[in-house]
Formats: sequence, structure tokens, C-alpha cells
Amino acid sequence: MSRRPVLVFALLSLCAIAGGAQALEPSKGVYRIPFADGTQVRVGNDPIDHAPPGRIDMNGTGGGTYRIVAAADGIVRKVVDGFDRRLDCKGKPISEQKNNYVWIEHPNGEWTKYTHMQKGSSSGKAGLREGRFVKAGTYLGDQGEVGCASGPHLHFEVGVPRDANGFTGTGGFLTDNDGSKRNRIPRVCGIAGGRYVSGSTHTARSVPGAIPPGAREYARHGVPARDYPCLVDQAAIAGYAPEWLDAFSVDGGVRFNVVFRPAGGVAWQAVHGLTAAQYQQRFDAFTRDGFRPVLAESYRDDGSTRYAAIFRKTGGPAFRAYHGLSASEHQQRMDQWSAQGFRPRSVAVTESDGKPRYTAIYEQAGGGKWLAKSRLTPEEYQRLFDTEGAAGRRPVYLNAYGLDGRIYYSAIFSATPAGALQARHGLSGAQYQDAWKSATDAGYLTRVVTGYAAGGQSRYAAVWRK
Repeated sequence: MSRRPVLVFALLSLCAIAGGAQALEPSKGVYRIPFADGTQVRVGNDPIDHAPPGRIDMNGTGGGTYRIVAAADGIVRKVVDGFDRRLDCKGKPISEQKNNYVWIEHPNGEWTKYTHMQKGSSSGKAGLREGRFVKAGTYLGDQGEVGCASGPHLHFEVGVPRDANGFTGTGGFLTDNDGSKRNRIPRVCGIAGGRYVSGSTHTARSVPGAIPPGAREYARHGVPARDYPCLVDQAAIAGYAPEWLDAFSVDGGVRFNVVFRPAGGVAWQAVHGLTAAQYQQRFDAFTRDGFRPVLAESYRDDGSTRYAAIFRKTGGPAFRAYHGLSASEHQQRMDQWSAQGFRPRSVAVTESDGKPRYTAIYEQAGGGKWLAKSRLTPEEYQRLFDTEGAAGRRPVYLNAYGLDGRIYYSAIFSATPAGALQARHGLSGAQYQDAWKSATDAGYLTRVVTGYAAGGQSRYAAVWRK
């Protein structure tokens, strides 16, 4: 069994959680931990343990003044921070439950609330004003114990008010909220499982924020593995689906290159961090449910081979796949299946015990010449690019990997599709970013981007095509 969690994406949501009078729904949005970066935060009461349910109590640990920050981009709708006393609110009417609090409205229709902060820290130190736009991570005030508090902590909640005035002036409590029906279980970036659990401790940090919808593509390269789940979730919320996925190891960590395109209503699944057995299990389950694999990737993480893949619920030609095969087994399958009219769609290679291991997807296709090579040095790739280009074939797949201390490319060239093309390899991160901007500004789309480590630094190869 993997020591890392299996992560599956496709408009991710937590299961509805029973609490109070009815099941509590997961939030539409995803949120960061609402404390300043680097703060160690302990969850006292999660949305199930909190009374009433659907809210979270958390506090900074280690000593000092703990700065509260916005959990996502939004507009400040209410700031109350004129109180300075801790109250015993048991049995008191709402009109006497005088808490300091901030409500922020987010573009997804959800609001977040931050309660018990120190007097004057929101309107004074943080300079908050109603109507002000704040980014995720914007300072909102200092943790305190003002109002109905059992000690210094932050009361945090996600809610959907009945209307713009759907909360009480005193205390900021949601109205028309019987059974906590207006509260949502927050999905949280940067913590295992994506939700708060009582007794857990986390380090607050910046995470990928909301992604603007409507672009032809949204692409990121060199994304640290810890941020990748949140990035995919944010892309799914914005209506995108992953089109390309690549993973590589550099400087002791895994990085991801990913390209998103508008999903167009097509259901999809994406997985990463899987062992061979887990990948096979997911492959079987997804294909049984009508999904087809469109890309499979293998990479090294903590000395083990892991797998990532993209599946879509669309029709298409017959497909075949395998993972973790030796070079000879891979060649045997390729020869056999190509003779039956199949052509490779992706051929990822990963070193294991000093030998290459192959993970591939094939689709049955009609005419059109193609060529697949899986052990090309950068110089050989460049020569093949030139000769294949002269013959009318262009790279449609590229995967970089390390073996015996050298860098190799696995590449597939095809006579289709046609159209203008740009390609670069051996780029630093900054050079790749410049090349990506130049290409996309000229109307190209990112078809391939693969990364590898060279001299302890990330390097990239990419193909853009109109």
C-alpha cells in the first residue's frame, strides 16, 4: 500500500457529511488555511464536532500574535471589531452575543466568516473597510477571544446567506439557518484529505488560488506536488479539464506540468500518486464506467514508481494500455499491436533499478504515418525532429526521463495533425515561460510540455501547435 494518499480529481467534492438536522454539503469553492503563512494551526473542533455543526474552531500554536488572513479572494461585506471582552453566551439571546467578526463574499456565491478577533485589529491594523476587495492571504486581524469564545481561537465558517443581509448585526449569525442548512463543509487546499479534522495540526501557507474561466488554455509548469491537487481542483471549479499531464523529480521533490482546456461538459477523471496496483485498480474501475484513458504518466517519487493519468468519458476508437513493462516487453507489444492497426498515444518511461520501464496507451487508428522512439538523447531528438519534419511528421507526444545519469526523450511523431508548429527543448523555467507566452500570444496552444532535472535545475521541452 502506498504511503501517500491516492488523489483523484474530477470536479472534486467531499461527500456530504451528516451533522445537525441534515446532511451538510461540501463547499463549491476551495479555501486556504486562514492564518498567515508559516503559522502552525491546530483544529479544535471540525465541522462535525462543533456545536452547532458546520463551523470550525482553530488556533495558532507556539506563542505570539496570530494573524488571520482571507481564505480566498472576495469582497469584505461586514466588519465588526469594537468589542473587547470575552463573554459567557450560554442562554443569552443573539442580541447579547457581541462578537467581533468579518464576513467576506466570494465570487462563487459563498461567504466566509472570521470571528473573535482582537478589538480594532480589523478596522485599525488591517485597515479593512466594507466593500474592499481582498486577495487570499490578505491580513484581516489578530486572533483573539472576544465575544462568545472559550479561549483564544478563530471561529471560521463557510456559508451561503439567504440574501445580502442574511445575517444578524450582532454576532454576525446566519439567519434562516435551521439545521445549519446554510453552512458548507469547506474544501481546504494544502491539507491531507482536503478538510479539517479535530485534533489535526497544519502549517498555513499560500496555495493556488481561483483560476479565471473562459481562456483557450490554462497552463502551469514546475508545480510542486503539494500544490498540484489544489491547482487541479481550482481548474475544475473554473470549468477546465486537464489536457496534458507530466511529472518529474528535481531537487528531491516531484513537480508537475499541466495544461487545462475548457471541459465542454465532458466528464473526466484524473489521478496521480498511484502505485502500480492502485493504477490498475483505477484503470479498471474507470474504463468499466465508460471512461477512456487519454494520457498515462509514470515518475519516481521517494524511490518508487508512481503513476498519473487522465480519463475522459467520451467515445472513440478501441484502446489498449499497459504499465511497468520492460523494454523488450514494450517493444513486443508495440510490434504486435501496431500490426493490428493500433498506434501509441503516449509512451512514458521511468527508470527502475537501473532499467527503463514503459507505460503506454494505444488507440486503433486509420491511415497516416507515425514513428515512435523511446530512447533519444537531446541531440538525437533534434536530428529526428528535423528529418521527420522534412517528411511531414511532427511531434505529438514527448516525455523526458533520466537513465544511467543521462537524459532521454520518448517521442511520437505523426503525419497528423497538420498546422503551424513551434518546438523548443533544454529550456530553463524562465526561458520556458517566455517561450510559452510568445507562442500563446501568437495563437498557438500548448500540446506537449515535459520536464526533467539537469544539474539540479528544472529543464523543459515543449511543443506548441495551432
